[in-house]
Amino acid sequence: MGKIIVKRHLHVEQPGVLEEAMVTSVGYVSKDRNVLMECVQYGGQRGFYFCVHGQAGQYEARHVVRRSEDNGRTWTKVEDLARFRPIEGRRRLEVWEPNFVVHPKSGALMRVYQTNEDLDGVLAWDKASPVPRTGRVWTQVSVDEGKTWSETEQVIVQGGEYDATHWAPGVWYDTNSGGVEGFVPVWTTEEEFVVPFVCQPRRGPDDTQRARSHSGCLIGRWRAGETKVSWSIPSLATVGPAYSNCGADEPSVALLPDGRLAMTLRVRVDPNDGTTLPSGKFIATSRDLGRTWDEPQPLKYTDGEQVYCPACLANVFVSSRNRRVYLVTNILDRPTHGCDPRTSLQIAELDPGTLRVIRDSVTVIETRRPDQLETIRFSNWRWYEDRKTKNIVLLMTGCPGNQGRHETCRVPPHSYRYDLILPD
Repeated sequence: MGKIIVKRHLHVEQPGVLEEAMVTSVGYVSKDRNVLMECVQYGGQRGFYFCVHGQAGQYEARHVVRRSEDNGRTWTKVEDLARFRPIEGRRRLEVWEPNFVVHPKSGALMRVYQTNEDLDGVLAWDKASPVPRTGRVWTQVSVDEGKTWSETEQVIVQGGEYDATHWAPGVWYDTNSGGVEGFVPVWTTEEEFVVPFVCQPRRGPDDTQRARSHSGCLIGRWRAGETKVSWSIPSLATVGPAYSNCGADEPSVALLPDGRLAMTLRVRVDPNDGTTLPSGKFIATSRDLGRTWDEPQPLKYTDGEQVYCPACLANVFVSSRNRRVYLVTNILDRPTHGCDPRTSLQIAELDPGTLRVIRDSVTVIETRRPDQLETIRFSNWRWYEDRKTKNIVLLMTGCPGNQGRHETCRVPPHSYRYDLILPD
């Protein structure tokens, strides 16, 4: 099977004692040169408040886009992107990080990002917030490896019924949201690629029903020599109320050696919510490149035992070094509820046929030290495969979780680079 080796290095240093540095997207921006771009978020986490000398203060996030011409050894700032842009009064446009898609033949580059509208001072999950009903997706195209960009264009799915308001199946601006975040695009043909996509339906009329998210692929058809992309979302998958109280979100997608697509799905369970499977992680497969999805199945070990995970991110990918299938996520040794603990992050190999975890392959990437808070999170990473070494490069900031500041966690909020060296 071969051993996975993990090496950690400092990537981006925190800018100040009360701020953090977090890489929110990264990817190659040239088809044949090892040129990378990344988006680094400085400031506080989204919606997170620190207590400073007895006063509440919000350290508002800001984006910095950086470029590397030497495959990630050195970086240069090329652009500042405001996270929030004023609309009217307290209403603001929240702009998420850009994600990068390179056409493998023409070399044209596209950046894809999500926006929401919010109210300054109102948390995103407050019923007064417009965030859950204003999510949209936008693109820009570059023909010079990201030095200049075209005008912004909204993603609107093909078909006569779709427009700027009803822009995707089941999605209407000012009613509910659709979005993308921190993805790695997967090319399925020379002209077609898929992007993980989440649709978040509107809450029930009495505002007590939790919205059930659906996940799938935003399929882009991009012909060589063209700057326009045709979009479709043929099908979405979710997880029912027996196993999740909020559906399925935070998908990642990989093209398996046998031609299927695999999609990981995050679910959430709480005590006494009627769910019957604690701490689940789910995987769905598609035999037609994202146009339909089989019923999502809980993640298990090859011996049939359930893999326990909090409600957290998972990324699935196929290594171009050895063509094996891998999963990165927070794996636990016991059931839990909600989003914690995320105190240990692992990588594991999956059986390519069953997509079950090979137990002996589970390797720790990072884990909590005894002197750190139990609420610390090793989570919300971004990754890419190094074109030269074929190593997986994972970029992550240790976060303090639901309580405490970084200094009490004894983990400075620097962004670290983890090189995951896979066997041949």
